[in-house]
Amino acid sequence: MAEVERPDEVGPDRLLTIPEAARVLAVPESWLRERVRLRRVPHRRLGKHVRFTAQDLELIVEKAAQQVVVPARRTFHGRQGLR
Repeated sequence: MAEVERPDEVGPDRLLTIPEAARVLAVPESWLRERVRLRRVPHRRLGKHVRFTAQDLELIVEKAAQQVVVPARRTFHGRQGLR
């Protein structure tokens, strides 16, 4: 008997829908749909259908990690010795 693939499992050849990809990424569907609309995340279009590969999801996570901005440390350069 063949093993049934669960939607939560992402294999190398599996194409995920927006709801499935959003679940894997732990983001709201609306966030992912907006990024697709703006062409800011890698995805595939099969006619009118949007699909994601495992590699697409990895790139989305990698790109998000690179966008973290660490604020510069603030130092005080005022007059010293004033009270």
